[in-house]
Amino acid sequence: MCHSADIGELPGQVKTAALVGVPKLVIFDCDGVLVQSEEITLSVLIAMLNALAQRETMLDVTRFIEHFRGRKIADCLREAEQLLNVSLDDKFEQHFRQQALEALTHSLKATEGMIEVLEGLTVPYCVASSAPRNKIEHCLRMTGLLPYFEGRIFSCYELGRWKPDPLVFLTACDTYGVDVSDAVVVEDSVTGIQAAVAAHISVIGFGPAHRHSQLAAAGAVPISDIRQLLAIFN
Repeated sequence: MCHSADIGELPGQVKTAALVGVPKLVIFDCDGVLVQSEEITLSVLIAMLNALAQRETMLDVTRFIEHFRGRKIADCLREAEQLLNVSLDDKFEQHFRQQALEALTHSLKATEGMIEVLEGLTVPYCVASSAPRNKIEHCLRMTGLLPYFEGRIFSCYELGRWKPDPLVFLTACDTYGVDVSDAVVVEDSVTGIQAAVAAHISVIGFGPAHRHSQLAAAGAVPISDIRQLLAIFN
């Protein structure tokens, strides 16, 4: 289905090597793809962790936003306990999720051009995320995207396996009756890209230019503007 080619430039962007051919299903990640939530929620998490840390062990915000991006929060917390030499109880994650939802409510925005993409796609699409369903729905509701994804949401929490495990992507393909060779995943994290590669699904890596080498090394075709999808698929 997919071959390598150049697509046209968008204003202020370089020409990008991209996948061409119309897929039968587009699977979007939520955080960092549909909505710009990763920096918001992970900034909250790192601030809460640093409040418990000694000065010499405090986490660098920029570095650990990238390090934790796309990963299961429980795994991030277990790693943070070792890095900071602290013990986190169950209430910490609950408190974090409450603060993160409040921050998202005040600051969350849909990715620029996302509604244009959703209205321009001529093939089925869905969202497959490592986040809990209530967070996915909250993010989509706050940004006006929920009507586009009602009945099209797949959460790792409901499957009991998280990216980079490919199950959430395989479940989406199975639900839509689409072979993995006819699907495309759009991801912003190395963890998510690894899940798509493990599922043998072509993957597009969405992120700013300075992350393109990281996304490409993980196995994705990088793009900087979500509207490039319309040029790739149509």
